[in-house]
Amino acid sequence: MALAPDGRLRNTTACLPIAYGSVAFYRGPQSDEHRTHRWTLFVRSPDPKFDLSQAIAKVVFQLHPSFPKPTRELTEPPYEVTEMGWGEFEASIRIVWREEADERSTILTHGIRLYPNRAPATAANPSAYMNTTVPVVAEKYDEVVFTNPKMEFHKSLLDGHKQKKLRYPLSNEQSVADHFRTYGDEEDVKSMLEAKKFLEGELRNVKDRLIRADAELEEAKHALAVTKEMEVAGGTGVAAPSCGAAKDGAKEKGKPGRKPKKKDKSSEPAGKKAKTS
Repeated sequence: MALAPDGRLRNTTACLPIAYGSVAFYRGPQSDEHRTHRWTLFVRSPDPKFDLSQAIAKVVFQLHPSFPKPTRELTEPPYEVTEMGWGEFEASIRIVWREEADERSTILTHGIRLYPNRAPATAANPSAYMNTTVPVVAEKYDEVVFTNPKMEFHKSLLDGHKQKKLRYPLSNEQSVADHFRTYGDEEDVKSMLEAKKFLEGELRNVKDRLIRADAELEEAKHALAVTKEMEVAGGTGVAAPSCGAAKDGAKEKGKPGRKPKKKDKSSEPAGKKAKTS
């Protein structure tokens, strides 16, 4: 890796996986109508052994304006905010990288979900389809790519994997940490195999459609050729016999015959009258 005069590593790319989202618990039918759920909004590493503080200087959460102090700034992990409320909203998350990174902040948005996707539209009371032990988890996986990172920051990213055990809990809420999704090679391989199977099926379907289309095209060409042959045969057929050739002077069907001429009596020679006795 070549070092540029500005301290950046040329032709080098560093990738930092992150996970962010929310975990929301329903508090039960006895809860206050404005505090029906307890939720936690977070940014964490998908690798439970990676120390995000090696890369992050602070995380700024921007909540709905109805919350007291809607702007929450955390300089130490775990990077999370826990609150209670009744409504869903979209929060903003700004990740500020360490000073030696010399990188712009990364801004994320996340919609805090309190209700399951298939919540009945007619059920006004959440206790009819929710319980207090199964949370609604909305989490996303992403990767932040640093192109030509500063050498010192690149080293910090590598050092993040050297921790055998984190010096802080994955979450201040154990019930939240228990529902963090896991990411690993096995899941990646499984996803790739499923994607491969899907693509192979789609490829077979496309081939079948092409074969059927070719067969239909050949049938259409054959039908068109037969039609043209019939048209040519109809235009050069043998003509029907004329009425003059009709047997016994019969009229040709569909055409008027010629009437025989009447004899002119005035042109006939006068005959002798019979003698009378």
